Amino acid sequence: MIAAKLAAPLLFHWAIALINASPIGSGDCSRPTAVLADGVVIGTTSRLVSTPHLTVHQYLGIPFAKSPPRRFMPPEESTPWNSPWDASYLRPSCFQYFPSSELRGIFNNPPPPESEDCLYLNIFVPPTPPPTGGFTVLFWIHGGTFQLGSGRLPDYDGSSIAANQEVVVVTINYRTNVFGFPGSQDIPLEQRNLGLMDQRKALAWVNKNIKAFGGDPSQVTIFGESAGGFSSQAFGPEESNEEDWMVLTRKLGCNEPCVGSTQLDCVAKVPAEAILKILDEEGLWFTPIVDNTTNGPFFAEAVLQRRAASVPILIGTNADEGSILASLMPSPEVMLDVIFRNDTASKNFARSAYPTNLTEHELKSLILTDHTYTCTTSATARAAVSSAQSVWRYYFNASFPNNQPIPGAGAWHTSEIPLVFGTYRRNNQTTFEQSLLSRAMQKAWGDFAKTPETGPGWARMGSSVDDLRIFDISGNSSGRSTDTQVVDSVCIYYDEAIEANGF
Repeated sequence: MIAAKLAAPLLFHWAIALINASPIGSGDCSRPTAVLADGVVIGTTSRLVSTPHLTVHQYLGIPFAKSPPRRFMPPEESTPWNSPWDASYLRPSCFQYFPSSELRGIFNNPPPPESEDCLYLNIFVPPTPPPTGGFTVLFWIHGGTFQLGSGRLPDYDGSSIAANQEVVVVTINYRTNVFGFPGSQDIPLEQRNLGLMDQRKALAWVNKNIKAFGGDPSQVTIFGESAGGFSSQAFGPEESNEEDWMVLTRKLGCNEPCVGSTQLDCVAKVPAEAILKILDEEGLWFTPIVDNTTNGPFFAEAVLQRRAASVPILIGTNADEGSILASLMPSPEVMLDVIFRNDTASKNFARSAYPTNLTEHELKSLILTDHTYTCTTSATARAAVSSAQSVWRYYFNASFPNNQPIPGAGAWHTSEIPLVFGTYRRNNQTTFEQSLLSRAMQKAWGDFAKTPETGPGWARMGSSVDDLRIFDISGNSSGRSTDTQVVDSVCIYYDEAIEANGF
């Protein structure tokens, strides 16, 4: 997960619960209200199930842009409304594409309604009067490999962290897969990253309107996980979606459009469900491209060129990131070939880091965890420190029986999110340690957002030998600090390749 403030910090992560709040009161007179330039918004007040004496104001499903947007077009300004906007319920997610049934079962349970009418955000506000200047704002960008995800998932209910840390939490939808990142040559390069443009539109909306909800527009921290963490820095490898776009147009019968029409016009008229069916059948993948407007070069290059925002950063990974993702990967040999290219000696050296009796799934999980997450995050953090940015790093290594989607998942990719948001399952498997760890992580994220210059409560990278905070259940409920080499020792096998390939 990564966190960083707008024009100040970022929270990254390279994290299914029950909704943690229940409505109280139904009359308009008892409902919280905000007055915006576009019109009046009426939300709802909810009580935390875990802490009944705490309440939070929820404003759900507010349009941050015209919705539905025109397909394959940049987001436009929202249309003002004449009657009060009912912000008491969640709006649909954007259309999702799941590359495997396993991921669908983990990340789409229960499945939310989906629609192109999806450019909405949700705001969670403490019920207490805001401090001078307003509440600190946490702006959440969900993950999902830019193929899937939604701001309305139960895990992202911001009620608990808003109430416990007295911050405003914003969660957003944005277009994903081909709807968010079309590869048509008929679209100008700088207009193809529609999903990233949606995120920026939502952030601009927050800057303009959050004061009406008690938030401070000058104190906004962006935090996100996986693709959301990537989005918070928006520097990455150059990809091309044009080949997959051509497959899509051919399968839809749009490769030879009518006279006076284009392939783009043809695809724009096809029902969304037909498009998703082809994505699923053909395994088509659409991600951000480098346009030097919404997405720049590699982060390390941006740091050297002074193009990266100089803001405080909180960044971290989980101990078993690859456990639920290994099924999507090719064989371990192919994974190492991609990492090391023609460098057979380095490939063999990396293979020697792992026991020879591992199953293929276990080996793929370790390679993915070590190279793509632990060591790439370490390189990213070091690059930021080298440019005099203040960076705090953490490592999540806790697993609980009520949050294991597959046997042996461990501290799997995204498993820290329910603890940060306080949305972990509460059932007969919930442990006291889980509750304590959630409180500690909420406090760290809240402290970082409120005073990013002083950090989340442990040593800044480079200021101490023990500058890595480990969140586990070792007995210290607030986490423990240690030397980064405790988790980075494996990076001796990957650092050179990471530097050569770019990050």
